[in-house]
Amino acid sequence: MKLWMGIAAGMGLALTLGGCESVSKDQCLAGDWVSLGRADGAVGRSSNRIEDIVKDCGRHGVTPDPQAYLAGWNEGVQIYCTPANGFNVGRQGSSHSGICPPALAGSFEQSYRLGYRLWSARSAVEQVETRIRSLESRIASDEAKLRQVDCARAKPEAQQDCRNKAQDLRNAIQDSRFQLQDARWSLLQKQAEYQATEAAVHAEASVLIPGYGGQ
Repeated sequence: MKLWMGIAAGMGLALTLGGCESVSKDQCLAGDWVSLGRADGAVGRSSNRIEDIVKDCGRHGVTPDPQAYLAGWNEGVQIYCTPANGFNVGRQGSSHSGICPPALAGSFEQSYRLGYRLWSARSAVEQVETRIRSLESRIASDEAKLRQVDCARAKPEAQQDCRNKAQDLRNAIQDSRFQLQDARWSLLQKQAEYQATEAAVHAEASVLIPGYGGQ
């Protein structure tokens, strides 16, 4: 329990840092190098980050303990490099850091590829859904513009230009409707592909990942 509380606390420190590479003055003064290393390892950061920590803490007159940091980092790697985490990293569409040692890399990367397959299939569906929304919005906009065109009230010399404008809008609307029809058919296909991928991935993951329950 103490180990997991330390991990949670350390990961809280890492989340506080966000995308920043440096450590805070308070972290340097606290000197909890094991927890800091554990937090970095658990989120897939390279152990080379200790070099930045040494530089940043040096500005505050603090000398980190690289050995303590690396001991914690190795504990964190054991958390990061599980098959379950590999699957989750892949399912989020994230790239993995490549920090896993040979003994853990195989199952981690295999699980990562399974998760990434699921993400790719879902992304394909979402891309078509986005296109459908865009086409529907374009059609609605062009139809609104067409309703505002009143060539009967146009001056004689402007009537031809008005009719041309109206026809261009009708053509654009018709073209968008054809594209929308194709996109809706494509969505059905991508949804079917996603369902097939989801079933296949869950079947493989239930064998590969201990405790997997169709997360």
